[in-house]
Order: sequence, then C-alpha cells, then structure tokens
Amino acid sequence: MRKPLQAAIVGLLTCGLAGGCSLLPPAASETCVDWVRFETPQAQFDHAALVLIGKPVRADGETLIYGYEANVHLVEVETVLKGDPGPPPLRIASMPPTCSAGVSYPDGDPLEPSRRMLIFATKQDGGWFTQTPAQGAVPFEAGEPLPFEAAAP
Repeated sequence: MRKPLQAAIVGLLTCGLAGGCSLLPPAASETCVDWVRFETPQAQFDHAALVLIGKPVRADGETLIYGYEANVHLVEVETVLKGDPGPPPLRIASMPPTCSAGVSYPDGDPLEPSRRMLIFATKQDGGWFTQTPAQGAVPFEAGEPLPFEAAAP
C-alpha cells in the first residue's frame, strides 16, 4: 500500500516539473500600456469616440481590460458633445492604469466621485471605457466653459 502512494507522489512531481502541468492556477496575464498624453483638451476631444457631460451615479460591476479589473459605472448623461452613447442606461468603465503591480486604481477610480464630470470615452470590446486612466474623466462645474471647440473644425 505504501508503494502506490509513493508512485503517485513521484508521478505528480514528475508531471509538474517535466511535463509542464501544474496544480496551481495559471498566472494572470497583464499588459503594460504606454498611454498617450494629450497635449490639449482639443486634441483629446478630437480623438475621443464619445464626449459628454454627466454624473456617475453608482457602480455597476466590473469588467476586464488588458488583464486588469475595471470598475463599471452607470452615468447619468446631461449633454452629449460628440458621438452616440446608445440607449440608456449608459455604462462606462474607468480605464485602469497598467504596470501597477496588479492594482487597478492605485490613485483611486476617477469615476468614483458622484459629481458632474466631463467624460472622454472610447469603445473597446463592445463597452465604453474612459479614454485614458489620467485624462478620461475630469470634474466639470456648472457654468464652466468647455476647454475645446465641440463643433467639427
């Protein structure tokens, strides 16, 4: 009875070391993205697929992008400045920074504050994401002038 147990242990070790199989789950794959830094709000507006003034009202789950978890938010739309968000409710995920040791939002989620924001978004894998982690959503107070020309040049 002892020999079958020893043979099983040797077999498992051999499989793990020589055969490439593992008893542990595979490591998650993460991608480091070199984010574009828009020099002007106009350049950011020109490159965005969707630009709107709105307010994140609540969290609505998570999604994966580039191997990182991204928080999804329901956004109450005040004004669409560019693009077509589709039928409500509008769900936008906060693009997480990458190369952050597996932490999705080391400096906090930019869509977390429930306040009026100017949101620049892009569509990826059928869902809306903020355009970049750092420049995708910025606070935008009522009465503040737009920092770009919304009309096509």
